[in-house]
Amino acid sequence: MTSAASHRIPEPAHGHTEPMPHHEIPYVMVFFALVGLTIITVAVALHRFEPEMVNVLIALVIASIKGSLVALYFMHLKFEGKLIYTIFIVPLLLCVLLTVALIPDVLMNHPSDHTSSLKTFNDAKYLFMSAVGGEDASGEHGVGGSGH
Repeated sequence: MTSAASHRIPEPAHGHTEPMPHHEIPYVMVFFALVGLTIITVAVALHRFEPEMVNVLIALVIASIKGSLVALYFMHLKFEGKLIYTIFIVPLLLCVLLTVALIPDVLMNHPSDHTSSLKTFNDAKYLFMSAVGGEDASGEHGVGGSGH
């Protein structure tokens, strides 16, 4: 009498890994792409565009492309599984979220605004004058001043 258990295919040994197939990585092409992007970065830095935001956006785009090339090819992330992308993307999204959440506070920061959470980053002269009782940027006297 033959049982179903005797005809089972044996399971592979636990703890045994198969070697990954070798990936041909175009290091020379990636190197020349990075050199080309660096040349473009220098050219953009020498030719300043009138709105400074254009310069910043171009620099960020080029830096993002260069960083992606390095991460994908030199750090071999292109050949990793999906878990590595989750580990990378979740903290990146949290970083972007926290940065975007701070934008209103940064844009609304004025030296005369005593309610800003970024008041410690105000001009050092303003902070010094406020501490010793001199006039601050708004024309008012700081601590110990005589007032108007």
